[in-house]
Amino acid sequence: MNDAADSSLGLWTRATTVLSQTVLISALLYYFGWVRTQATWSHFGIDTRLLGYDTADYALRSINSAFLPLVGGGLAALGATALHRTILAPAARATPSTRRHRLANATIVVARVGGFLLIAVVVTGLLLPVAVGNALGVALPLSLLGAACLLSYADHLHACGQRPDRRVPPKTPGLRRLLLIGLALVGLLWSIALYAQATGQDVARSIAAGLRTRPSVTLYSVERLAVTGPGITVETLDLDGSKYHFRYTGLVSLTQTSERYVLVAASWRKGRDAVYIVPAGDNLRIDITTR
Repeated sequence: MNDAADSSLGLWTRATTVLSQTVLISALLYYFGWVRTQATWSHFGIDTRLLGYDTADYALRSINSAFLPLVGGGLAALGATALHRTILAPAARATPSTRRHRLANATIVVARVGGFLLIAVVVTGLLLPVAVGNALGVALPLSLLGAACLLSYADHLHACGQRPDRRVPPKTPGLRRLLLIGLALVGLLWSIALYAQATGQDVARSIAAGLRTRPSVTLYSVERLAVTGPGITVETLDLDGSKYHFRYTGLVSLTQTSERYVLVAASWRKGRDAVYIVPAGDNLRIDITTR
């Protein structure tokens, strides 16, 4: 009976662990997608709230850009876990004064020194944001994340040496460990935000540079619209049986939703030309031609 209960408890523990990791990854993808999308459309002066994106839209827009960091971080975590379980943890539990135990002690010293050096980098970057912080970029929050991880691992490896018997339960996490976990989360979110923002800005510049390769748009309207700009032409139509009286050409589509179209001139330039958000409706017709 006890074996069955222990087995059920183990399955439940693994299931909740997988579920919590899935929820965490989903939340990170949403956050990454939101920051990236906002950075992209901010280049064109558009607030993403006007586009009506939902959670799934942000998550899907983050997958391509977040794939490499997620895979790289996962592989690094697997490698670090394997190194800990096969070499460093047994070394910490080895008999004191042995060569293996000295290896664990040296690792603890290196991890703590590295962690404090990274904290010094973070403090310097925060105190000198222009001279140091901006130059470091995403390396600044990564330094905070790395410092928290190194110091936490040094404490964990030291605790392994204090508990040579694995069956002895670990102590309740203290204030130091909770603070390090908090700093690690701050560093992670900060890193994601900066990387996502840089990725979104790169996407925006790529879109702006390739406007002439995007689908061209012909806009038909019942009434005259305030759509003007370099390369945009408007023609007055007098066609029997047609309710549309004006035709606009020279436009390209940035994006579209079920409720509105976002259009710009094919020769659009940042800081000079407008972006047109046209609501969908019976008074408008959009013809899109791919190039």
